[in-house]
Amino acid sequence: MYGRSQSRSTGLFLILCASMLLLAMLSEQSWAAPARGAAKSALAPFESAMTQVAGDVDRVTAVFGDVATLRAENQRLKAADEALRRQVVELNAAAKENATLRQALDFERSFGHRMVAAQVVGRGPDGFSRTLQIDRGTADGVRPGMIVTTGAGLVGRVREAGPHGSIVQTLGDPQSRVNVFLSKSGLQGTVTGGPSALQLEVGHSLGIAPSSGEWALTSGVGGGYPRGLVVGELASVTPRPSSTTDQALIAWVNDPAAISLVLVITDFVPS
Repeated sequence: MYGRSQSRSTGLFLILCASMLLLAMLSEQSWAAPARGAAKSALAPFESAMTQVAGDVDRVTAVFGDVATLRAENQRLKAADEALRRQVVELNAAAKENATLRQALDFERSFGHRMVAAQVVGRGPDGFSRTLQIDRGTADGVRPGMIVTTGAGLVGRVREAGPHGSIVQTLGDPQSRVNVFLSKSGLQGTVTGGPSALQLEVGHSLGIAPSSGEWALTSGVGGGYPRGLVVGELASVTPRPSSTTDQALIAWVNDPAAISLVLVITDFVPS
């Protein structure tokens, strides 16, 4: 039975092949031209529709390709913009650091004292203590009591010193005291720290009064600080005629929140 079924299948296949060959031969005969034309006419709309569909598919594919290209380009431009912004920030930070270093170096040359440069690595745990932590200590020659400054002016003094780090008590600390004189009037007084601003108790004399805009510099009186360090500028003065002193506010030349580099004066011993 299996042999007869296989014979029938083979015979059917041969018949189909012969029919297709005969059809192809007949379609090439001249008398079959009308039939071929009719078939082409009947299939023309279908062929046109298929051509249009193929064109639409190509256009849609091109649009998707353009969107993907634009998205990739946008991502590339965004990454390039972020890289440029990062470079600008880094360059600005480097420029600021270089300016601070140049200012500190110029101050060291002009002031004439031996100094150790230190980076600020921390700040006091609260706004009341107003302390700074620096990365220099006893191994670098830093000792408690030494004066700390920047190229702009006085910062404070070393309160504690470890082998490789120290705590600086800034002028903003309420326990801080420094004797000063005013650059224009020559009047002398004492600057104390506070939670919001430096305060000055300045003596007045007949015909001489402090005025806003004068610079307050360390006087050296009492031996606690070397003479000539800039403390700040008089921001306002409150006259007190019934007292021997006037009260003033000092705009400190240093902002503890912005200080990144300090100089520790190592060859001045407070008396």
